[in-house]
Amino acid sequence: MNTTEPTPIKHSIHLTEIAPDTFIDANGRQLSAKEVRNIVTPHDFNVASSLFGCALARPWRRGLAMAIDALLITLLAGGGLMFVTPLYAYLVWRCHRLGNPKRRNILLLLLPLVLVFADNQSADKDSTDNTTVNVIDAISISAAAVKIQSNNCDAVCAEAQSDLLIKSLLNQNFTDEHATTSLRDLLEESALSEQQQQQKLDSLKQQRAELAAAQQLLATQQQAEPAPLPEPGWWQKLQQSDHSVIKWIEGIMADLGISFGWAVAYLTLFISWNNGQTPGKRLLGIRVVQLDNKPLSLWGAFGRQGGYSAGFATGLLGFLQIYWDPNRQAIQDKLADTLVLRLKQQP
Repeated sequence: MNTTEPTPIKHSIHLTEIAPDTFIDANGRQLSAKEVRNIVTPHDFNVASSLFGCALARPWRRGLAMAIDALLITLLAGGGLMFVTPLYAYLVWRCHRLGNPKRRNILLLLLPLVLVFADNQSADKDSTDNTTVNVIDAISISAAAVKIQSNNCDAVCAEAQSDLLIKSLLNQNFTDEHATTSLRDLLEESALSEQQQQQKLDSLKQQRAELAAAQQLLATQQQAEPAPLPEPGWWQKLQQSDHSVIKWIEGIMADLGISFGWAVAYLTLFISWNNGQTPGKRLLGIRVVQLDNKPLSLWGAFGRQGGYSAGFATGLLGFLQIYWDPNRQAIQDKLADTLVLRLKQQP
C-alpha cells in the first residue's frame, strides 16, 4: 500500500524559448505549433521547471470531467445519505491511501455531523409530501376499527367508536371517496343498523365539507392580510436585487439542479485532499496542479472553486479561454495559479 505523497511528475523535457511562442528541446529541435499547444510552456514566471513539457488536459476531457462532477453534486444535493455515504467513504479511503492520516481522521470525526446533516436534508424533503399520515390518528383509526368489529361491541360501543373514527378520518389527507369507503367498510361489520350507518356516513360527509370551507376561508384571509415580514438584512437585499450577480449565479445553479453549498464542499475537499482530482477528473485521467508543482492547500482549492462562479458571470468565456490560453488555463486556474494535466499513470 502506498503511504507517501505522490512524487512530482517526471516526464518533463528541457525547453528553451528562442522567440515568443517558439521553443526548442534539448536536441535543438524546434517544436511545432501543435506540440506547443499541448504541453506546459514557461509563459508564467512561477511555473516550475519540472512541469515544462508535461501534457495538458484536452478541453473535451476537462468538459466531460466537469459534467460527471456536476452530476455527482446534483445527486449529493438530492439523494441524502444514499449518495453522501459512498462519496465520503471514498474520500476517507483516498486520504488513507495518499498517506494523510491527519486528514483521514478529521473526516472520520466529522462523519457523524455529515450523516446527520444529510439525513435531515432527506427528512425535510419527505416532510413536504402531502400524503403522509399523522401517526397518532393512524393508531386511533386502527384501534377503533378493531374494537368496532369485535363481538362484544354493542350498539352503544359502536356509536362511540364510529364517532372516534370520523374524528380521526377528518385529520387525514384522504380524499372524500377514500374516507367514505373506509368508514363504510368498517361500519358494515359493526352492531349499528343500516340507517345508523348511513347517518354516520352523512355526518362524515358534512363535517368534511365544513372543514374544507373553514380552511378555504382561512386561506383567503391570510392571502388578503399577509403577515408583516421582518426587515431584510444587507445580504438578503443583495440576493433579492435584480442586478445581483449572486442571484444570477444561484439561478443558473438552480436551473442545473446543483446545490451551491454541496458544490463548494465537493470541489474544495476533493481537489485539495485527493491529490488534485475530483472523481470526474480521476475517471478522465487528469489532475489539477499548482504552477510551482506544490500540493494545493485547502484554502487554495477553496479559492479555485470560486472561479467557477466567475466563469458563469463572464457568460462562460472564463471556461472557453482554455482554447486560446497558452497553457489552457480557465478562469479558475488563473485565480488559483493552477494547471490541469493529462496523467500518464494514476497516482
